[in-house]
Amino acid sequence: MKIKVTTVFSFLICTCLLGQEYKLTGKVNETKGETIAFANILLYKAADTSYVKGTASNEDGFFSFANLFPDNYLIRASYIGNHSNFKRVNVNSDLDIGPIYVDITTQELTEVVLVAQKPSVEQKVDRLVFNIENTALSDSDIWDVLKNTPTVFVMNNEISVKGEGGVQIMINDKKVNLPAQDILNLLSGTSAKGVQSIEVITTPPAKYDAEGGTLINIKMKKNLIAGYNGAVYNRYSQGVFPRHMLGTSHYFKGKRLEASFNYSFTQNKTVTNYTDITNFIEDGQITDIWTSDLEVIYRSKKHNTSVFLDYALDDKNTLSFSSIATITPSYQSRDFSNTIIEDPDGAYSSGFITLNDAKFESVNAAFYVDYEHKFNEEGSSLAVNSHYTHYDYDKNQDLETDFYDQNGAMVGENNFNTFNEQHTHLFSVQADFTSPFGESSNFESGIKYALIDSESFITQEGFDREQEGVAPTEDGLFLYDERIFAGYASFDTKWYNWTMKSGLRAEYTETKGDYSHSEDKIKNDYLELFPTVFFQFTPNRKHRYGLSYKRSIIRPSYNKINPFQVFQSNNSVVEGNVNLKPSFKNSVILSYTYNRDYTFELFYRYHRNIMSVLTFQDNESKLLRFITDNMERELAYGLDFIYRKEISRSWDTYFLSSYFYAAERFTDILSQQTIDQDLWTLLIQFNNNFTFLEDRSLTANLNYTYVSPVISGNSRQEYYNEWGISLKKNIWGKKGTISMGVTDVFRQFKLKNTRKYGNQYNISVYRPNARVFSLGFRYNFGNMKIRDNYKSTTTEERKRL
Repeated sequence: MKIKVTTVFSFLICTCLLGQEYKLTGKVNETKGETIAFANILLYKAADTSYVKGTASNEDGFFSFANLFPDNYLIRASYIGNHSNFKRVNVNSDLDIGPIYVDITTQELTEVVLVAQKPSVEQKVDRLVFNIENTALSDSDIWDVLKNTPTVFVMNNEISVKGEGGVQIMINDKKVNLPAQDILNLLSGTSAKGVQSIEVITTPPAKYDAEGGTLINIKMKKNLIAGYNGAVYNRYSQGVFPRHMLGTSHYFKGKRLEASFNYSFTQNKTVTNYTDITNFIEDGQITDIWTSDLEVIYRSKKHNTSVFLDYALDDKNTLSFSSIATITPSYQSRDFSNTIIEDPDGAYSSGFITLNDAKFESVNAAFYVDYEHKFNEEGSSLAVNSHYTHYDYDKNQDLETDFYDQNGAMVGENNFNTFNEQHTHLFSVQADFTSPFGESSNFESGIKYALIDSESFITQEGFDREQEGVAPTEDGLFLYDERIFAGYASFDTKWYNWTMKSGLRAEYTETKGDYSHSEDKIKNDYLELFPTVFFQFTPNRKHRYGLSYKRSIIRPSYNKINPFQVFQSNNSVVEGNVNLKPSFKNSVILSYTYNRDYTFELFYRYHRNIMSVLTFQDNESKLLRFITDNMERELAYGLDFIYRKEISRSWDTYFLSSYFYAAERFTDILSQQTIDQDLWTLLIQFNNNFTFLEDRSLTANLNYTYVSPVISGNSRQEYYNEWGISLKKNIWGKKGTISMGVTDVFRQFKLKNTRKYGNQYNISVYRPNARVFSLGFRYNFGNMKIRDNYKSTTTEERKRL
């Protein structure tokens, strides 16, 4: 195997000949003829107006773009809110385009004035970019922004893209190494004011890990102001209970050093209601019906921080440090459930009341050190990235149950407590080499090594029930280690009206598990190849065709492998599964875009060993068991229609309709019966963005989401829909911002899941406090002067727990 791995990596990691590219230079002037220092210059492709790169003019007004492929471009200069006209240039050699003129006679020159912009949706070769900067959405938290991002759907706090799960989250191209619940805590506790755009990468290049299918990359803002500036912000939300977020952000920019620091503190109190109706079956007949109404109240305090430092050692060498951390010193939940047991005729027979008090705290801190060296002006570079994550999780749970007979008299009790710890360390190092290849091609290759060390411990005391199927882990230790060796090579090129991106990634994985209650060691190793290819044909400005293929992997998260049985109530238990296998997904998309406003996409997806949380009722033990297991496969195909249009200068809209067929096959854990479920599903997303007033200082966002019945694991989920609205007003010369919004305006959001097949018949209803009113304020301070401005850079990776 090692010889095979070495052979594959040797094939992938290679060098290449350098190709010729061209340089574009010019100058930015006022209409009166004076030069403009530190103006922003943006370059776009003329064919589809897609963004290529940006720069800033120097002290004498001159600017330059290096490493440009031969093509037709549009160039535009801007300075404190005023723009030049677009200028079309044809680059087929080094070119000086002379002056670009910007009219700034009516603009105040002593400070930066931000102009409110409507969020725009850009469809790039391998991703969709949703720009939210300076909009009403930017004053909410990042979690709310994701709910409004085109193609992104959030159901039961789980993120999917057009109905496809396994989505990975990145911040500035760095994967966030957090469990699903901690990702929610991080994003819901972080202001979106520092976010420039959300990238939905549907066909990730080979450079990215093969983990997951779709990536969501949260791109943070660039700092355009030299010196120091910052902001403080406060956001109050009111559902059933109040929530509060207080934060601050700071930026410093010099000739060599650029730094940013963001911190927020959130204090939340929320309520969520659940109803579980279980029809227990014996010999094909319902014997009794258990109805459990559960109210969960969460209280939490969270600290979220991020630090980004870029230091230019010289013109060719840059050193960067960054850190992303979420600290939860206090998270408490009180679960109160009332379970009524009835016979099939609805006659009350008995019941029980359960009180579950839980407290936990966690620390998740990630650190990155990056180094980049540029070999020459043609664009060849070498980047080395290292990463370390430290994750600690401690939870205490006290569960008390009182049993009652049909007359309401107490007939027994069951009290026990659980203590659970998880400690995980992740380390990775990656090297990437990039170089032009010919006049219009680019080659990239790299290698990566990742090491994961996880340790979980559990103690449960006081449990006195003796019944089949109930085996709470009294004292258990589970150790899990994983090593991943990866290498990739990718190539992109353009000829005439064609664009092609392709890549091949190889990942060799070794896993080891050791459970204190088992003599069997868990060992697994496998080598997998992950090809990616994308073709785009643009015969003219009105028509664009695309074809993409991607293979990816989803590995089991560490907390789901833990073989512990943890009770959430007296008749519901969450169980780990040491036998989980990685799942593999193949996706094909064929697209056509007309006039940049209308897009049609045919897609096909085959997912083998798909992992899902399955709910089974144990009719003999009278238990609801929540187990993550591998389903045999998921097959999906359908048609997406996307419409995006700037209706007027004050209104732009986005509409998505996805109609698809999904079929899933799994094995019932108790009867071992193979079950097939299939369904046609319709997803609709409708976003509208408005700009009001003469100075465009008032912006608004109105959105609507609808999901028809859909297959989810071994469940059929009923339809849901919701409306949301947000407003933002700039005040005090745009140094201050007031925002407000309402989610789930008509209180329509709830999720109902039904499992009815064989000896299974149970229903779950999830009702969060989704209608929330929020009010926020932000104040910007510090150096807003335009003088001594320097161009800015941004930072760039993370993984899974």
